[in-house]
Amino acid sequence: MSAKKGQAAMEYLMTYGWALVALVVVIGAIMATGVFNPSYLIAEECTLQPDLACTGHLLYIDEGGTPQLGFRINNGLGYNIRLRGAKIIANDGTTYEDYSYNVMIPQGTEYDIDMPLNELGAIKGETEKLRVSINYVSCAPEVNPDCDSGGPEHTISGRIVAHVEEA
Repeated sequence: MSAKKGQAAMEYLMTYGWALVALVVVIGAIMATGVFNPSYLIAEECTLQPDLACTGHLLYIDEGGTPQLGFRINNGLGYNIRLRGAKIIANDGTTYEDYSYNVMIPQGTEYDIDMPLNELGAIKGETEKLRVSINYVSCAPEVNPDCDSGGPEHTISGRIVAHVEEA
């Protein structure tokens, strides 16, 4: 009788053992697809201010291996502006600045800003969170009618969350 009890116990363990093996294989296959990767669940965003909006962005690694950030701003302020510069601050505190712009952006138009982020250690597929600052001079008729670069300078800040892509 005890031999029969042992056989029944072994059959029970083998049946549920194979079911557990199959469950582990399925969970392993799902995890290999990256569905449970936290960066997969983070939504991309590009936010500045409503009247000087970020309408698109792309963080990619170019052919030379340098991370590049490109984003588009839309001038909805109601008057022209003169773009003076942009500053990007990475999560690790590294700052990337470019104040060589002297570009007039007419009201209602868009302008693309491209900046190399040389020391950003970005890896394809990961998510990067960056802080952005844009400096511009107002060309409002009551403030700076000639729209020269000597008018008062304004700074707006925002945030970009982007998945790193390949060029």
